[in-house]
Amino acid sequence: MGHTKSEFEALHAALDARARLRQWAEGAQVLDLLRAAAATGWLEALTRPVTVEHLAGIDGISTERARRVVEVFLAAGVVREAEAAAPAAFVLAEGFAALQAGPSGIRTDIALDAVGAAGDRVRSALSSSIRYDWREDALVVARDWGMLPSDASRALFGMAYAEVPDYRDRLAAGGPLLDVGSGVGGALLSTLTAYPALRAVGVERAGDVVKELRERAEDAGVDSRLEIRHTDAQELDDEAVYSVCYWAQAFFPQHTRETTLAAIRRALAPGGLLLVQELAPPADDLCSFLDALVADCRGVPPVVSAEDLAAELRTGGFTDVQVVPTPVGRLVLGRRGRGVPDQRRI
Repeated sequence: MGHTKSEFEALHAALDARARLRQWAEGAQVLDLLRAAAATGWLEALTRPVTVEHLAGIDGISTERARRVVEVFLAAGVVREAEAAAPAAFVLAEGFAALQAGPSGIRTDIALDAVGAAGDRVRSALSSSIRYDWREDALVVARDWGMLPSDASRALFGMAYAEVPDYRDRLAAGGPLLDVGSGVGGALLSTLTAYPALRAVGVERAGDVVKELRERAEDAGVDSRLEIRHTDAQELDDEAVYSVCYWAQAFFPQHTRETTLAAIRRALAPGGLLLVQELAPPADDLCSFLDALVADCRGVPPVVSAEDLAAELRTGGFTDVQVVPTPVGRLVLGRRGRGVPDQRRI
């Protein structure tokens, strides 16, 4: 009897684990279905109310199959039933309609590429033969974070700058600004278009990312005020040049951070300001652990708290370091002092 009970408990535990696997698989299946819908033109068709019959005709599947796909998207919140439509019609839900429209460059295809790249990194986590290569998905990551300059993006960054008025006033006065880890210019180009007197130098080490940044700068009409350097930030040799600097710290590997901060400090004029941003971790533990694993597979640290960033700046010789809450997340602001960081003394 005891043996039977033990087998029953093991069977029950196995069934619970299988149910959880299936639950995880459902999310992956919805993603796969979204990718297929994007590739076949369904998502574009769903930007306006369409019938199941119309959707079926796009790629020649049966009406019943199309209905089942729509049912999945309804349950997942991807689509909704169009109001006052006869016969019944469906349209993308508000968030997915906005993502498909691509406001300020935040688009469905870019988001799906980023999700796929993160999946590739996770799949490589247990393979000791795969060596970290930051070039592998640098452009995908940069696009995912790099919104286009627009009224909306300028308003978003404006909300942050309003909480650091000394930094904002220096931008308005023309800088110059040093932007370290520019990516495709989400923050940089939005800031340049918001402050017409501002001049800037952007530093980015990935060649394909630099190419797209140049194109975006030209499209935004700010290329005459922006010098783009294709180089590693650790190799900056400017001294006492910049009034302000923004460092995209979240994308810098641990072994480069100390030397990058030292290069930034040298490049800032005495009293120059450095601004960094805390990327808040997801509230859900599983998502937080997955984000940390993906970051580790990319060779960058997981989320660094604002308090840890402040300590990092102080260790790097910055003074008057403060954590600044803003409506769009916490910032850390530091000033180049006149002394020499302790760890740099010989």
